[in-house]
Amino acid sequence: MTAPTIATLFDGYFSVIPASSEDLIKKVYTIRHQVYCEELGYEAQRANHLEFDDYDLRSIHCLLFHKPSQTYAGCIRLILADSHDANAKFPLENACNEKLKWAFDGPSGNERSQYGEISRLAITANFRRRRGESQYPDGGSESIDNQDDDARRRFPSVALGLYVAITAMGLNQGLDGVFAMMEPRLARQLRRFGILFEQTGDTIEHRGTRAPFYISRASLFSNLKPDLVELLHNIQRQLETTSQQATPQK
Repeated sequence: MTAPTIATLFDGYFSVIPASSEDLIKKVYTIRHQVYCEELGYEAQRANHLEFDDYDLRSIHCLLFHKPSQTYAGCIRLILADSHDANAKFPLENACNEKLKWAFDGPSGNERSQYGEISRLAITANFRRRRGESQYPDGGSESIDNQDDDARRRFPSVALGLYVAITAMGLNQGLDGVFAMMEPRLARQLRRFGILFEQTGDTIEHRGTRAPFYISRASLFSNLKPDLVELLHNIQRQLETTSQQATPQK
């Protein structure tokens, strides 16, 4: 019997939900507050139990819905360039300062409008249950909850699903590439699937050891493993039809 592809396994467990309504945006902020404020203590807790910042005003957001449990597994955002201020920095520029080995400037053609930054990846506690995972907002592993060992080996992490989903949304924006502040560990895991983020600066202490990474549109399409190409195309098709369908609100 032929083993199911990653795309088939993913479709059996998850739906990608672009947070395009006020209710869904609130769900994103609620998950982020649970993970970043209540569980990890990265941010101060807020009376309204919603975690957001100024970058959200120029971001697109995505949720991952877990079909078997009928709950959301996590969320992620893509920060776009500020349409009102071409010099407005991305978060990683402020975090890395001189340790970022990348320059955004007009003469070189690297205008911020061509890029985005992936951030605020958060996976809910039910999907970070295994030993060592609870301390990481991305879950810290290559498996998902409530599957047998064989399925765990074959199925990608929730973090991978969120990265592919937000990548699909970024491609729909016509971007040349995206940046992300991430642990080198996560970058290595993503490389297994042909998502070849390149480190573009020195590591820093920012909620753990992290570094700035970049992946271009061309690199993504040149190196993505066939299974992930199928998954990306499936998610892109799903995003095209989501606006015409009712979205889960749990």
